[in-house]
Amino acid sequence: MLETLKKNSFKKSIPLSLILIACGLVLAVWNFSSAYYALTGYVRFEDLKPEELSNQLVEANVNIVWDCYLEEGTKNTSTNRTTINYYWYIIATGDEYAMEYSYLGIKVPKKLGDQMDEIMNYYYDNNLPYPDSLRITGKVKKLSGKNFDYFHDFFTDDDFLTEEEFQDYTIPYYIDVNLNLDKTKYFYIVLFLAGAALVVWGIIRIIRGAQGSFLQRFIADYQGAGLTDSAVESDINSAVSFTKRDTIKIGRLCTYYDLYGAIPRAIPNSKILWAYQNTTTHRTNGIKTGVTYSVMIYVDGRKDAFNIGVPDETTAQNMLTRINDTLPWVVVGYSDDLKKTFSKDRAQFLELRYNTVEHVAVEPGLEGFNS
Repeated sequence: MLETLKKNSFKKSIPLSLILIACGLVLAVWNFSSAYYALTGYVRFEDLKPEELSNQLVEANVNIVWDCYLEEGTKNTSTNRTTINYYWYIIATGDEYAMEYSYLGIKVPKKLGDQMDEIMNYYYDNNLPYPDSLRITGKVKKLSGKNFDYFHDFFTDDDFLTEEEFQDYTIPYYIDVNLNLDKTKYFYIVLFLAGAALVVWGIIRIIRGAQGSFLQRFIADYQGAGLTDSAVESDINSAVSFTKRDTIKIGRLCTYYDLYGAIPRAIPNSKILWAYQNTTTHRTNGIKTGVTYSVMIYVDGRKDAFNIGVPDETTAQNMLTRINDTLPWVVVGYSDDLKKTFSKDRAQFLELRYNTVEHVAVEPGLEGFNS
């Protein structure tokens, strides 16, 4: 039986482990380059050749702006007014002395719009770079979707560039300017490390599952009550099941739940003090959306209750009936007085049954709940 539980535990643990690894890889790979540049420093944009652009964190000194091709904002549907949040301009790779260059986009917050316009107008009026360049920091990103379409249309509408010239003189990238990048760049490091941690955690879970480590808590549950492997195995085989897949069972020695899951648990019956049904009604915006049921089991030596989720109220009642009929030292059922006594005067609560009834399971025969 323990070998079967070990195999099931390993099998059930694999999906979550794989999800952790997959999410970790995505997070780590996506943020690797940014984390690298956050540690080693920004790449100087002017030193990059067109073919060297990727997802770098860059520092650029903008002194030539060719044009503004897009305003990005949000529209208030009630007032029908649009608030501009970003401006998209055209700049070029390299500096003013570069022999080889390509045009690309740069997305700047609204507050930089006036400075960018001043740089642009100065160039067109004087055919010279702006004498006081604007330092910006940001991340190089790929142009895609509608952003690429706007970029493409700016150059190809009105036959400004042919399609062949567009391919030769532009690259589908832009700099996403971040005014707070100097302060927040280490966030990329945190994201990368979080992704790496998820990958490691997933791998560790797989290794632990293969070694049967998820059964350690289950074994400790019953060994702490002085029960042997063979006794528990026999008890599981003869226990009464309350779910279709035998995930919840009540035997003479233990109450078992998540029995064939990743982390099964065993509650020694001799330690159980109190059991009752817990019903939770879920509401969204005041509207009832569902009801969930569970059986709360309090045990000696543990502050919090075991909360065993069950599919419906019938299952909860059947479990409580079984506990009531076979474990006479357990108080079954809920009342405010019982709750008050349990919380305020534990010694008195124990005298109700736990300390006065022999802890030996009996055969069913008694009807109703004790109180």
